[in-house]
Amino acid sequence: MILKNKYTVGVLVMFYEIEMVEEYVTACLNALHTIKNTENITFHFCFNKSEHFETIDTDKISIIEIESRFKEQLKRLSDIGCKVDLDIKTNDDPIYNIAAYRRDLNYNYCEKGDFVLWGETDSLWPKETFSTIEMIDEYAKNNNINRYVLTFAYRKMWDAGWEPLEHVDMTNKPFIDTEEWALTAPESPKSYMTIKQMNEINSRAEELDIRILNVPKFDGSCLVISSDLIKSGANIPHALLCSGEDTSFADMAKLIMKDKYTQFVIKNILRVHNRRHPRKRYYIKDENNPRGFCGDAKGDWWKILEQISKTNLHKLINNQDKFYTFDDYKKELKKL
Repeated sequence: MILKNKYTVGVLVMFYEIEMVEEYVTACLNALHTIKNTENITFHFCFNKSEHFETIDTDKISIIEIESRFKEQLKRLSDIGCKVDLDIKTNDDPIYNIAAYRRDLNYNYCEKGDFVLWGETDSLWPKETFSTIEMIDEYAKNNNINRYVLTFAYRKMWDAGWEPLEHVDMTNKPFIDTEEWALTAPESPKSYMTIKQMNEINSRAEELDIRILNVPKFDGSCLVISSDLIKSGANIPHALLCSGEDTSFADMAKLIMKDKYTQFVIKNILRVHNRRHPRKRYYIKDENNPRGFCGDAKGDWWKILEQISKTNLHKLINNQDKFYTFDDYKKELKKL
């Protein structure tokens, strides 16, 4: 397949996510299996080895080993002709997390290509990613739709509001609020699913089941954004310190596009977000939380940061209250 468009696929990799990087890159290669002009795709990685929040357990692994393993995976992409850009964040840099990364990715790459794609280390791009985007883009251009997002199907989510994104084979399956179901059922968003399992599900699709939403509904995993939407001014506000960056981007896109907002949903092509990946948080000093559970398992620092970030999210529109800053976070942390 020859791509007509140019793409940037970006992902932030924290030092403790190193055990997931190989699988993420394998999924990217899975999505590139038919692409002839791979030079049309740039993979941007930001490797964050700073210890502002968590400390590397050097008794278990060295930062040199983490970096070496990480760069080995990037080489797999450059070896097939993709451009690979790399930024590295250290303790000498200010606090830098997912909100800042995706804001910068959008801003820096929207003029370098036609689409910006948000990846996550615990997520798997479907094999059909680029062929689907190319097909949708041809339809969009023929109908003068230039500013839009595209989402692949989700697994079963926790309330009916997510039903428009759920895979057609999973919508009618029940949501069972137990830990066993959450961590084992294939349709659960928190169970672990492999690339092979995802491919098997997607192989059933004989033709694309395409829906269009005029109200944004998505998380930040495997999100496809047309560069024109970012150029219109839609981006993550600087007030977002951490969590909620996806919702804030959706709010800004809707605020700008109003009733012209367009989101294509591919209901029968599944992307996988392994939210509780069994190797999500490794090599963090004094933490034994490999699946990345929040709350007490992650620590009080996270509760504070998450709360003030969500508070800022609620203050974004039609509000004059002052935003919290990282300085406010540090003051609250000292109270512990």
